[in-house]
Amino acid sequence: MIGYSAYQGSRSRGLGIKMSGPEKVLIGVPFEFEIDVANVSQNVLEDVRLTVTLPAGMAFVGAPSAKNTDFRDLKTLAAGGVSQQAFKLVALNGENSFKRIEVSANFLSGSLSSRFQKNDAYDLAVGGYGLTLDIAAPQKIFGGENFDTEISYKNVSDMDFSDLKLKIDFPPTFKLVKSTLEPDIGNNVWILGGLHRGSEMKFKINGNILGPDGAFFDIKATIEAVLLGQSYPISVNTATLSIATSPLSIKMEANGDPDYVAGPDESITYDINYSNNTDVGLQNVVIRTQLIGAMYDFATLDSDAIYRSSDNTLTWNASNAAELATLSPGESGAVRFAIRTKKTYPISRLSDRNFVLKVAGSIESPTVPNFVAATKTVGLANLETKVGGKADIATKVYFRDAASGIINKGPFPPRVNQKTNYTIHWQITNYGTDIKDVEVKAFLAGNVKFTGVTKTNASSAPVYNDLTQEVVWKINKVQATTGVISGPLEATFQIEATPSSLDAGTFMPLIQDTSLKATDDFTGREISAGSFSVTTQLPDDTTISPNQGIVRE
Repeated sequence: MIGYSAYQGSRSRGLGIKMSGPEKVLIGVPFEFEIDVANVSQNVLEDVRLTVTLPAGMAFVGAPSAKNTDFRDLKTLAAGGVSQQAFKLVALNGENSFKRIEVSANFLSGSLSSRFQKNDAYDLAVGGYGLTLDIAAPQKIFGGENFDTEISYKNVSDMDFSDLKLKIDFPPTFKLVKSTLEPDIGNNVWILGGLHRGSEMKFKINGNILGPDGAFFDIKATIEAVLLGQSYPISVNTATLSIATSPLSIKMEANGDPDYVAGPDESITYDINYSNNTDVGLQNVVIRTQLIGAMYDFATLDSDAIYRSSDNTLTWNASNAAELATLSPGESGAVRFAIRTKKTYPISRLSDRNFVLKVAGSIESPTVPNFVAATKTVGLANLETKVGGKADIATKVYFRDAASGIINKGPFPPRVNQKTNYTIHWQITNYGTDIKDVEVKAFLAGNVKFTGVTKTNASSAPVYNDLTQEVVWKINKVQATTGVISGPLEATFQIEATPSSLDAGTFMPLIQDTSLKATDDFTGREISAGSFSVTTQLPDDTTISPNQGIVRE
């Protein structure tokens, strides 16, 4: 296929562009693309610059696939002169389509100082893949049941490929059991080496996928080749599978909700619902669940199941659930157990966060319906329950507070109509999850003012609204384990309190109840905490006696 554009009037000032390439190219197979830039005028064309722009899905061989433009400086073209430029290109996608390559040249003509530009385009026919890649997998599978997937690839081009690499993107719940060709990196990358023209290779992968009935999953395979030192994806294919209704199904819920979010020191009741979805009676059914998670308090487990403490597995069979001896066609039922979460988060290092309670459940019977190709009938299910975070806010008030570096003035014990300074410390302790959009706030009591003196180890300090007497501290994010592994996040601000005659003989209120609200970054739910109001009794100031904070006349 050849594209040619001759002299077109004064706009191009005598520049011609002629493009040539193959009639059709294969995806992943490099090819030569040639451009002749001709001066068809009587003048010298100076500072000639050629630009080639590729469409999406094409690359300049040897350059990163993200590069779509190449520039050539052709310098000067004498009258009648021709500059021949060759580009090595490769198509990376667009099976059985056309891709448009855009070409432009600009230049100076004779004594004129203005630049002129000539534009043209070349429509390239793209055929199939030079290296075909096929994925043979069943359209429907049973959740948790092993199935085979055959990967085959063939070089149908007229060149030999080298340095091939295959990557397969499996669904997140896919478990690789075995492969006739062992992966080289992890469980999904194979270094294939070279493949001669006309050659074909294939291998089988065996594994299983967990998922709800009716769910769809993709298995995507990509082969990359190294061309002139640069790696390119030259063949891609995807197989879609769906989870068929299992002959023997099992579903689990925590406190009646498959999406339940737990907390510390909380009782959770797990319901394991099972069903025989066949027209055959299933004998000697066995149900097992394994509990995995640092937040489980196994000492509180309450169940009729057989408990194996070595791996925290519960087992139900005909000995402790008589209905499992025979499960009639279409029959369903349920077993359950209860357990509490630990009272506190088991935090000993910075990485102890985002706790999850996992239950791996299975149900099986030695009875096999005719349509199931297996030695036993099996159903699998997993349930993961997130443990939400928790934060505390402490409000501590001091008169003598040398550690803060803030000097408080005024009489103590406090006296009527005389000003005394105090420092208020807000301390945030955050446990098992990161929290964001944190807001701490409280109102100052009557006859109490914010002096404007603040200190904090956070990125923001408290702000005072003198019209409402409210102090607000906003923090973008507080990391998990703050105040547990490290020190708490703290803000200190100074106040000035002036007791009235009505306060005489009592402890004067300084700050009302403090509240904290935030969003749990792990669960997306709101977290709240609070601390009580504080008076001049100052329970956290160890330098004063119990009644020293009573207001004097």
